[in-house]
Amino acid sequence: MCQRNIALNSHLTAPGGGGVKVRELDWLKDDLCTDPEVPFSWSEEDISDLYGHTTILLAAEVFYDDDLTDALFKTLFRLAHRLKNACTAILSVEKRLNFTLSHLDVTCEAYDHFRACLRQLEQLQDGQLRFAVEPVEAAFPQRLEYERIRQLELWKIFVEPGT
Repeated sequence: MCQRNIALNSHLTAPGGGGVKVRELDWLKDDLCTDPEVPFSWSEEDISDLYGHTTILLAAEVFYDDDLTDALFKTLFRLAHRLKNACTAILSVEKRLNFTLSHLDVTCEAYDHFRACLRQLEQLQDGQLRFAVEPVEAAFPQRLEYERIRQLELWKIFVEPGT
């Protein structure tokens, strides 16, 4: 599906000479898949390009399970330590309202966990990197057709070398 979307929208990146590649990034594994027999695996050139040139990371509609949210933040932390440049991660999260038996009320447990992970990331002090987190106001022009709902939030994480 990603490959198809890239093909359908290639006219948006072509004028600037940009390119988009689809590669597997399994958050539950510590290493990138380099097996050439596996679709969307990473070549040595891809890995070098990832660590040497990446300045933006995007994640959308992936925060609905606490274990996967934890794995994504661990992956972000791991990747950030290998990147040669400062980086910005843009995260999209929807506050999914669910009735839970444990609370006997409507809650947003996955969203609450996501926000807790953001706070933890921002408070990390390993001396090598600094993570600055801020919400993004969704007041920008809408270029794609989608419904902007109130429960949709964008977050920006700046990853910079520590001081």
